[in-house]
Amino acid sequence: MPPANMRLPVPTSLLHRCRIRILWMIAALIAYGMPVRSLADDSPTPAATLGPMQEVVVTATRREEDLSKVPLSVTALTQQDMDTKGIKDITDVARFTPGVYIDNSGTNNISIRGISSSGGAGTTGIYIDDTPIQMRALAFNPDETLPKSFDVDRVEILRGPQGTLFGAGSEGGTVRYITAQPSLTKTSAYGRAEISYTQGGEPSYEAGYAQGGPIVDDTFGARASIWYRRDGGWIDRVDPTAPDPQSAVVDSNANHGETLLIRLAGLWAVNSAWSATPSIYYQNRELHNVSAYWPIYSNPGNNQYVNGDPTGRPVPDKFYLPALKIDGDLGAFHLISNTSFYHRLEQTGYDGTEYNLGFYQTLVPFQPGVAFPLIDGNGIHLPAAIADYRAPASIDNGQENLTQEIRLVSSDSNAKLIWTTGVFFSEDRQHYLEQINDPMLNAFWLAVAGMPYLDIFTDNNGNPVPYVASYPTDSYFLQTHSKDRQLAWYGESTYSFTDTLKLTAGARFSRTEFSFNTYTGGPQLFNEPIANSGDKKENSFTPKIDLSYQPDPKDLFYATYAKGFRPGGANNPVPQAACAADFKSFGISESPATYDSDTVNSFEIGAKNNIANRIRIAASVYYVRWNNIQQTVVPPICQISFIANLGTAVAKGADIQADVQVTNALTAELTAGYTDARYTQDSKLSPSQATPIVVSGDSISGQSGQPNPPVTASAGLEYNFGAFGHESFARIDWEYQGRGKWLPPEQDPNSLQYDPANFMLPATNFVSLRAGMTFDAFSVEPFIDNLTDTHVLTNYNFSIDPGTGNSRLMRDFTFRPRTYGVTFTWHK
Repeated sequence: MPPANMRLPVPTSLLHRCRIRILWMIAALIAYGMPVRSLADDSPTPAATLGPMQEVVVTATRREEDLSKVPLSVTALTQQDMDTKGIKDITDVARFTPGVYIDNSGTNNISIRGISSSGGAGTTGIYIDDTPIQMRALAFNPDETLPKSFDVDRVEILRGPQGTLFGAGSEGGTVRYITAQPSLTKTSAYGRAEISYTQGGEPSYEAGYAQGGPIVDDTFGARASIWYRRDGGWIDRVDPTAPDPQSAVVDSNANHGETLLIRLAGLWAVNSAWSATPSIYYQNRELHNVSAYWPIYSNPGNNQYVNGDPTGRPVPDKFYLPALKIDGDLGAFHLISNTSFYHRLEQTGYDGTEYNLGFYQTLVPFQPGVAFPLIDGNGIHLPAAIADYRAPASIDNGQENLTQEIRLVSSDSNAKLIWTTGVFFSEDRQHYLEQINDPMLNAFWLAVAGMPYLDIFTDNNGNPVPYVASYPTDSYFLQTHSKDRQLAWYGESTYSFTDTLKLTAGARFSRTEFSFNTYTGGPQLFNEPIANSGDKKENSFTPKIDLSYQPDPKDLFYATYAKGFRPGGANNPVPQAACAADFKSFGISESPATYDSDTVNSFEIGAKNNIANRIRIAASVYYVRWNNIQQTVVPPICQISFIANLGTAVAKGADIQADVQVTNALTAELTAGYTDARYTQDSKLSPSQATPIVVSGDSISGQSGQPNPPVTASAGLEYNFGAFGHESFARIDWEYQGRGKWLPPEQDPNSLQYDPANFMLPATNFVSLRAGMTFDAFSVEPFIDNLTDTHVLTNYNFSIDPGTGNSRLMRDFTFRPRTYGVTFTWHK
């Protein structure tokens, strides 16, 4: 297999040149306003912003309902809302949503109400229309994809377990991307273009166009959209082994990226009762290099960010999603069938050179003349003979998800009894390939220790462990293939005792099967290659009960109990030699072979109120008990993780959203969330373990290893006015994430996962400013993102080393520096 560093640079590729042509084509379409009939019945509202007091129709309960009448904690953002706020994907959505946190270190892991995990199946359901796309953590870096917010009808964030209607994995909640659909009767078009500049970096730009509508009136309609964006970089990559690394730039603005999105959908009305909607969704996102910087070489206050990783790490992420939806009106109920296939390929990884240096320098004493250490908090220090030593690491993730769902929905939404029932089948296949491409392994050990690598890497009997023939230059590799199969029946019904009092009851019965096979080897295993396989079969029952009271059309009160479920799985082998010291302290001889399912039981009380059509408030309080938690255990020395069940935890808190029409021209949007998510008991991996692996009172942590912020808040003010005869607006948005209040296991000295290099992230504040003016179908919106140019730390990681003090090389993450730009949108 070719090494990861053989990938051609994206900007010089044929694909890049094709994208530039596409960009010009899109710009021409927007500029000239091609007279093509387009868009869906439920397409984004043209012209002026919807405004916070407008009602939004959602499908959070798998049927269309006004948001204010849904007894759930839901945030819904339309395309117009997202354009007005400058939202590009879920990382931006989270800033405007209470109780939601996104790991920005590259995993894109979504946590809702503190329910987050770095291991096992996902805790948050992620859907494009009716297709789940979240992935299972098979080993390192289970990166979720980032669907971009162009040509969507809305994004819905459902807080709280959604196990009844959305199945396994929706323990904390569900994120749904609802795409704009074709229409048989309505025509419109939508375009968006943008150009911006980042201080200390380079320009960014985008252009997108959507059009469609009836091709044969009342019989066949179609919709097509295309969108391209290039995000300019702002972090330079340097050669860390050069005499003056800070001036040895090998790749300027290296963390640039580009995304291409194409979607095509059709709508065929077979007759008055039946219709079919085939569609295909394609997205190709290429990040040229990761957005981490080395603080020892950087000056954030002067917008100088430098990355010293010895090798660049491109992150290509491509998926396509063909789907077929069939809708039939059978009188008393509707039949809806969704058939889809989600195919995704992504490459991520870590810097293998830095990992190897941290690991190798602990194995044997160096020969005279070779300085120790090779890597520490001051950088990389290689002997001259191996100054060019590089060991790039790559992780290839693949998903192939086949989904079939058939549901029946009662037709009369005003009946005393309304119901939804269905069957769901999915078969999700994932593959994972981790490689440390280490062709200079022998030269390295000859230079450092005066011995060939076969004298260093031996098994328990003293036999040398050479490269594996099928991976001839990998010092470590891990290949895993897994299959998740799920078959479920679900049902939910709502009975109206009176016009004001309703009871909803639902349940889902699921049969889940997980199986995998794995093959791992290489000198770093200190053993011959190991092949392994495993499986896990489980049944689950996830009920839901909701009582709602609506005394008048403007006020709704509800109380809900819901259960969520996440299937169990199996672990890959962990190299015993690398983690021997950790296993000894854990009181185990190897990592657990399997881990069991976990569940959440959630209790929520909420209200939605409209006061004089000037103030709209949605608030809820909740208590979630999480049992038998699947969580990644990170051994502090070897840092090669495995998954285990770590006892119980409780997440409790509250969230509130408020839209206020201060005057006819001035509106305010406010959100706030508070989450206290902590373990409620000590957990150990063995009876002989003296110190627990997690301690009662520790905070739950997710992929980032950091606790979720206990407090999140946002505030937006928008002023609408007329200027030069044109509708105009100006708005300012502020988002806040509080500093963690409780230590996670990795930062708790009383936990065996404690690593003294870990520390709590500070609170963050982010401010953006945007204005706009409408010219008939066009609007022009200048903006400033990161108005205060904050460069507060948002995450970090470091090289491995058992030492303390300045023994770790730090790599930090922060916000993109202050960015100026202008957005052009067009509706017709």
